[in-house]
Amino acid sequence: MNKEFVNYNIALELKELGFDEACFGYYLCKNSAFGVELELTTNWIDLLPYDSSSCKAPLYQQAFRWLLDKHNLYGIIIPTVTMDWTFKTMTVAQDMVEVPPYNHVDACDYSSKEEAELACIKKLINLVKNK
Repeated sequence: MNKEFVNYNIALELKELGFDEACFGYYLCKNSAFGVELELTTNWIDLLPYDSSSCKAPLYQQAFRWLLDKHNLYGIIIPTVTMDWTFKTMTVAQDMVEVPPYNHVDACDYSSKEEAELACIKKLINLVKNK
């Protein structure tokens, strides 16, 4: 189930961009000697962050939806003819019409859908940071 959540580094970057929605998971920094732990719960009040390194752990689906809702950025994962995966990102207007010149097709093929999702969300985050 952990693979459904964005990794800790992505979660921190989303936090820096203002992501603050309810999540089923949280990355908690309880003790630097033990690193970061992913905690799953439906009662998020029990898992209020212990320090500034702790953050919410959104599902990939949540992160993609938030980037669309808040930043008008959309990513789609596409299977290739060689049975690898690639992605396309775009900026969309409120009417869901693509707004040039922010149409980006990734040049790499990834061996799994998960790798392509991770690369796609990183690209979307970089687009937000570079706006």
